[in-house]
Amino acid sequence: MNTDFSRPFDPQAPAAVQASGKRTAARIAAPLLRWFYGLIVPIVLGVALYAYEQETLFRMQELNLFLPGSTFYHTFEIYPGGALEWAACFFTQFFYYPAVGVALLFLIWAGLCAVIRSAFRTSATLGFIPALVPAALLAGIVQMGYFIYYIKLPGYAFVASLGMLAALSATWVFSRLGRRPAVGCAWIALWTAAGYPLLGAYALAGTAYMVALCWRMPGASRMYRIAASATGLLFAVGVPLAAWHFYAQTNLSTVFTAALPSFDAVGEVFHAYRIPYYIMFALPLAAAFLRDAAPKLSAEWLSPALHILVLGATAWGLHSVWYVDENFRKELRMARAIEEEDWESIPIIFREGTAEPTRLMVMNKNLALFRLGRAGEEMFQYREGGARPNAPFLVRLAQVGGKTLYYHYGLVNYSYRWCMEDCVMYGWRAEYLKLMAKNSIANGDYEVAQKYLDMLGNTLFHKDWAEKYKTFLGQPDRVRESSEFGPIVRLLPPEDQLNSDMNVIEMYLLRTFANAMSDDPLYQEQTLIAALQMKDIGLFWPRFFQYATLHNGEHMPRHYQEAAYLYGHLEHQVDISRMPFDQEVKDSYQRFMEFTQQCAGMTEAQMAEAFRPQFGGTFYYFYFLVNGLHTY
Repeated sequence: MNTDFSRPFDPQAPAAVQASGKRTAARIAAPLLRWFYGLIVPIVLGVALYAYEQETLFRMQELNLFLPGSTFYHTFEIYPGGALEWAACFFTQFFYYPAVGVALLFLIWAGLCAVIRSAFRTSATLGFIPALVPAALLAGIVQMGYFIYYIKLPGYAFVASLGMLAALSATWVFSRLGRRPAVGCAWIALWTAAGYPLLGAYALAGTAYMVALCWRMPGASRMYRIAASATGLLFAVGVPLAAWHFYAQTNLSTVFTAALPSFDAVGEVFHAYRIPYYIMFALPLAAAFLRDAAPKLSAEWLSPALHILVLGATAWGLHSVWYVDENFRKELRMARAIEEEDWESIPIIFREGTAEPTRLMVMNKNLALFRLGRAGEEMFQYREGGARPNAPFLVRLAQVGGKTLYYHYGLVNYSYRWCMEDCVMYGWRAEYLKLMAKNSIANGDYEVAQKYLDMLGNTLFHKDWAEKYKTFLGQPDRVRESSEFGPIVRLLPPEDQLNSDMNVIEMYLLRTFANAMSDDPLYQEQTLIAALQMKDIGLFWPRFFQYATLHNGEHMPRHYQEAAYLYGHLEHQVDISRMPFDQEVKDSYQRFMEFTQQCAGMTEAQMAEAFRPQFGGTFYYFYFLVNGLHTY
């Protein structure tokens, strides 16, 4: 028998083997994609958030407050969506340790991906859709920048994540129960009626997802779909309107957006910040309409190309909205250093980078040098600046750092007043309670301080802080002798008063000290520093001579010598011929004037650049070439 083994017995066998291989590869690829988009992508998003925004996250929890007990909860339940905000405040406090807070966010995001994939039966080809929701949630957090000081929604960083998880979990329940028309319609009604008081707009979003899903569920009759849609529409409109009558502090215009951020600052709404929210709400709707969809791509390479394209577009979108500002991050680090009394770190942070500093950074640096006793030697050796905070709205110093500056300069009434005003505007925050407690201790109002320390003592992460400061209550001698309160008590004004600062904190501080007199060496030096910064010759001389008297026999700091030597040559109203100026002070002044002759004909801006390398660290440079700085 002649048999040709070069040919297969079954001519269709190679094609069958090839098709089987493709099916096997598809079965392997689908779980891998689910793991990739359900876990790996949320992990990458969380790692990026932690790596770049640790200080922002820590500041978010300082601008947050969570207290156990029903009294605190009742302050939220008077608004629709209050329970969601209450829960978000609970989770936000874990940003005290940023890694822990980010881990909680990751768990929520991973849960979101799992629920979306299960509820909408997302295919491997469209498996990227669930992961885009956490990406939109991340964008809503990292776009904020200075808005973290102005956002009025409590627990902002967690509200959207928790709200979407609840809404999509309810949709998942509907996907399991909704095959029976009566049960499906009942669930929509129950969810909307019960969920709206707890979740606000996120309950309505869940209702919308259920209605969209019922039109894609196989086997559902047309009548059922119409009935479910009518039920959803009736309850989504009727429940908020009916609930409005029970929420005395909610405007009719906001009943459908309850628990959503308004993004209003200084009287203006900034709609661009809402774009991540539009995307976040739209993605589950797209997943609902694409339920069970598994597009057949004509070429094998099109599927990976689609995923790469979507991932690339997502990375580009996050990069575009991610708020990156050198000064903002340095301000956050300085704020933490001031709270920890790490004065040495602040000048180091100030010198980092190349951006023109903001006035808050300059003021923080000057405060640190003053507390270190180095202001007279180093204050003008750092770059001056008046860069506006990088924000689309007018940032006020009172909101971002003015309260702390008032406290450390002894104007505790002003610090307390701004804390109280912002508590009314933005709600109670741990940062405000801490400052009000410390202001009260410095001012001797121990019973008031006790109230705030008791509140902080009930928190999860500020208990030790509260216990530390409780040891100062009723102990005025210990307050005066402490390293923190001692300098502040010495800077307290002679009279207990509170006037308007016109929301211009820097100028108010300078004028307050420059026009004051004191026999306390610490207070008196600050009056001299303020007179220097104001470039007021008439105010300078009395404070200079008083400083010399109070520090008789001590070396006169360099910048004070420079100012005296300069003013003596400018006006000749004070005889400086017998003053023991350092030779370097006289030589640098001579070189400065000679270089001025060489730069004749330059504009002031050109001269500022030309003089900076050699004279940028002198008072002469500050007096002549640092002009037009605007505070805020």
